[in-house]
Amino acid sequence: MDIVFSVFMAATAYFFLSFGFVLQKKGIGWIGKNPGSDKDFYKNLAIWITGFILMNIYGVPSAVALKVLQPHIVASFAGWGIVVLVFFSNFFLKEKLNRSDYFYSMLIIAGIIFLTIFRDNSDQVQSVNSLSVIMFFLFPILLFVAGFYGKKSHWIRTVLFATVSGCAAGAMVVALKFLVAGYDYRVREYFSSPYLYLYIFAALLSFIALQFALKNGLMITTGPVQYTSNIIYPVIGSYFVFNQYLNVIQLFSIILIVMGVTKILKNRK
Repeated sequence: MDIVFSVFMAATAYFFLSFGFVLQKKGIGWIGKNPGSDKDFYKNLAIWITGFILMNIYGVPSAVALKVLQPHIVASFAGWGIVVLVFFSNFFLKEKLNRSDYFYSMLIIAGIIFLTIFRDNSDQVQSVNSLSVIMFFLFPILLFVAGFYGKKSHWIRTVLFATVSGCAAGAMVVALKFLVAGYDYRVREYFSSPYLYLYIFAALLSFIALQFALKNGLMITTGPVQYTSNIIYPVIGSYFVFNQYLNVIQLFSIILIVMGVTKILKNRK
């Protein structure tokens, strides 16, 4: 039952994140409006605030899921988040739903199922290499700084910053795994751990890098790169930081998820 509950929590986490995004987009109309001149002002504000809350509490079910599941499995549920985003955008925002979305959504879900079934049963943080941990969290920072140096096209800058955003989001999952593994759910003790501050820093870096990516390029480029990096980077973390090896089926499952996410996002033109 632990694994079933953990999978449910991981799915809930990314459901909150994606549904929150949809609600914020639906209620965005309150910004720049006068409460007295817009009858829907408070309605839109309430919808937007609900979305904001959902997006910011997704870390709670993520932490519960990470008690049992490895970071790369929890991060793979970002693919499920795309499915939620696409179908709820169609229902609430009347955005176009492509026929291929059904196929690629099933591909993503199948990949997540196989990745979970054929996982390594070890849920504990093994002895870690300190240098690997430092390099894992340092890489997105170095890549972010590199984006400002030299002459680069807008497309290259978009890809660089979108990669930073995705990698930083993946680093958040790894930092949260350290916190849960080290302190269980004793949240008060998190404040004594450097991983809490790495989690917060990674969240800020992900958000800022995403803004630079969107400024330099289109969402059609930013989206696939950001989500792909978000899914793949914790895989790197599982291998180098936690010394966990992925079998062939797990690697194939991740490829399915990434392919499904990329295809769905690239079709949103």
